[in-house]
Amino acid sequence: MSEKTVTAPLPGLVKRILVGVGQKITEKLPVLIIEAMKMENMIYGRAKGIVKEIYVKEGQNVRAGDKLITIIVAD
Repeated sequence: MSEKTVTAPLPGLVKRILVGVGQKITEKLPVLIIEAMKMENMIYGRAKGIVKEIYVKEGQNVRAGDKLITIIVAD
């Protein structure tokens, strides 16, 4: 099985995590919200599959490129 990692596209604050480990997701499902410059930015899953790991917590600051979530890709 392959995996895909969702990374932060911009620096900001993790406002809300919308998925949990073991949850089935699709590419277009929002997985978390990052607040940057007082704007909320939806971050979407990059593949259809199951959430394997979440690397961040709500309230945590992230930098662009930081790992957010790993997805086990469904075949």
